[in-house]
Amino acid sequence: MLETRATRAAASFALPLLLLWATAHATAAQAATEPLPSLRSPQAQAQFHVLAGEMAAGRQMPEMAAQEFLRALEFTADADLAARATAMALAAKREDLALTAARKWLAADASSLEAREVLARLSLRAGNGAEALLQCEAIIQGHPGGEADGYRHVALLLSQDKDSANAALNLLKQLVTQKPQLAAAQRALALLAFRFEDVALAEKSAREALRLAPGDREASLLLVGALVKKGDIAAADAVFDSLVRDQKKSSDLRMGYAKLLIDAGQQAQAKLQLGLVLKAEPTHADAHFALALLLLDERKLDEAETHLRGLLGSPERRHDAAYYLGRLAELRKQPDAALGWYEKVQAGNQSFDAYLRRARLLAELNRVPEARELLATLREQFPPLTNRLYAAEGELLSQQGDYAEALGVYDGALADAPDDSELLYARALLHERMQRVDLAEADLRKLISDDGNDGRALNALGYMLTVHSARYDEAAKLIARASELNPNDPAVLDSLGWVLFKQGRPREALPHLVRAYELFQDGEVAAHLGEVLWTLGEKDRARALWDAALRAHPEHKVLRDTVQRLSGR
Repeated sequence: MLETRATRAAASFALPLLLLWATAHATAAQAATEPLPSLRSPQAQAQFHVLAGEMAAGRQMPEMAAQEFLRALEFTADADLAARATAMALAAKREDLALTAARKWLAADASSLEAREVLARLSLRAGNGAEALLQCEAIIQGHPGGEADGYRHVALLLSQDKDSANAALNLLKQLVTQKPQLAAAQRALALLAFRFEDVALAEKSAREALRLAPGDREASLLLVGALVKKGDIAAADAVFDSLVRDQKKSSDLRMGYAKLLIDAGQQAQAKLQLGLVLKAEPTHADAHFALALLLLDERKLDEAETHLRGLLGSPERRHDAAYYLGRLAELRKQPDAALGWYEKVQAGNQSFDAYLRRARLLAELNRVPEARELLATLREQFPPLTNRLYAAEGELLSQQGDYAEALGVYDGALADAPDDSELLYARALLHERMQRVDLAEADLRKLISDDGNDGRALNALGYMLTVHSARYDEAAKLIARASELNPNDPAVLDSLGWVLFKQGRPREALPHLVRAYELFQDGEVAAHLGEVLWTLGEKDRARALWDAALRAHPEHKVLRDTVQRLSGR
């Protein structure tokens, strides 16, 4: 929306700008402090600063552009120009400038909801709750859809900033106290609470909205969502059944409910809802697709295949169906069939991953030159993804054991993009495989230096120090930080358990490793968990775990080495 207003602003100044361009000889930076003597009138001053701002914007210098537009606004009150200044300031991540520009925007156009939206969000983030409240009140009161739509508008606006969740909820609570008997206000609070995972508040507000407006559809759906997140599926079913009882067509509602259930890990109940959709509409493509994915997760491959093949004639789902038929063929260890399916994926959300899987399968089939040619073609087609594709090529070569060639790919790519995190991380892993631990550590430390909240790099370095050195205390600090950032990541949980074990604390290590294995039945996690159990004297439990893991991962080196070392098998 800002771009539309900005385009009008640029057009309104176009002719004067062309005239100024013909006479001005100063650079944009010089214009900021040394306006030409001939530019005496306010209009001419404004036009000159707009020219300087457009030059800066064209040179990808949004902060300078915003500053120039703000200088122009000292000489003219133009809402479109203020909108342009706001957009440039936001692009430069200068929220202070954006606030100034948005205030000028609102001053020039008091009816602008867009300006109030920017002021509300930025004020809230800046800790200025009073101004945020003022702007939200104005949005509600002046909303073209009325007060009810205004409350919903504010809830959706505030939901965009999760970092300001508490402040946003407190603000909306204040707004609701102004109209506590308005069902739409309570419904808006339930919506915002649901978005911010405050399940108790979402349930309470949704119930209050339904008390004020019995049968309200959106409030009922919010209550269903809150109950699902709470884990009270029986209550959610009851509310949902009452909602759809009188609906002649309920497929869309059931699809929404099924998604909520899937997100909550309630697959059985989700399958029930999808089955009811298909009973009412046997050709419902989205229901067939969702059911196929659930069946794939359950490894019911034949049933999943039936649903997916039925979608190959669907214009909306045929590419998705081909992609997952490829995944299914991979599960069946049929690489040639998988390749054929992936080649049919030419559009949709999965198309890029299908290309990457084709490259990997080609390499596994000893067709490495074809795989590399495919990745080179993709780099030409998708220039913004060049570094990711180089990372994929290096990983492909590494998995084939061609470490030297893989390293050449990473080094060449990093020569052009020395700070690319994907490439640095991939090269660090390769250095470790090549037993160049010092070089791996250097790459990981650069990543952490660039971003101290890079949980992946923190965990990788901590784990590497645990495995390749006795620097356990240093490793523990790195892994602890990774755990703060990603508390439910099985790789981090495994690292946390393993470093505790190496520190001589097997009893403390055990719950972390148990949880890691619950989340991810990986051979290395099984090796670690089994060794801790063995050390604690639970040898029968360790053997049972290893036997199951070896059936799933018979060639896993770390697992086999651990079993051989401890049990002699």
